[in-house]
Amino acid sequence: MEAYWVIGDVHGCMFTLEDLIKKLPKGSVPIFVGDLVDKGKHSKDVMEFVLENKHLTVEGNHEFLMYNYIRDAVFRGKRTLWLSEIYGGLATVRSYRNDHDAIMKHIKFIEEMPKYIEIKNYFITHGFGLPYYKRRENKQYVKKLYTQRMEESNDEEEPWQTYNIINVFGHTPYPDVLFGKNYIGIDTGCVYGMTGGKLSALNLGTHRVISEDLDDKDIL
Repeated sequence: MEAYWVIGDVHGCMFTLEDLIKKLPKGSVPIFVGDLVDKGKHSKDVMEFVLENKHLTVEGNHEFLMYNYIRDAVFRGKRTLWLSEIYGGLATVRSYRNDHDAIMKHIKFIEEMPKYIEIKNYFITHGFGLPYYKRRENKQYVKKLYTQRMEESNDEEEPWQTYNIINVFGHTPYPDVLFGKNYIGIDTGCVYGMTGGKLSALNLGTHRVISEDLDDKDIL
């Protein structure tokens, strides 16, 4: 288990990701919790890095948005909610610079992304998926696995607090990795580094955390 390192929301911060990867022990196997894209300047490069290296990743809500809107934005010139400052899709569109082949390749990659990954007793999702663990194969609830936040959780299973699994998730930024009884939130707000955010990796065997401060080249 000590080979696996789960990495939080990258959000197009390729330089920061490269610096973090260099800090991981030799032979480490990265796993990503989604939100590879949007907000930062290098979404295309992050997607290509994960795809070409065959790293595991779950789908995040920003991959969902990209999949549904990038063709409208690039090929049809339509203005979508995804392009707004809230979601940061415009930075993603700019990173592709009309590289339509890469766009189509990465759309296909998103299609293949699982909504969750299970490794032994670890349940890896983008959103806070623990309260939906028993319904993880139910199409009615699959969106919860990449949109749910702990602070907004409802329609929960009871008693998820006693499940003998550990949900490692991103989606909600915290100042530091959040450790609970059977959950770990690892989004430490990388793309918001100007206000103290960083990119973090969690080792599944030891729960050791390695973090890297934002490289300014990812947002400026």
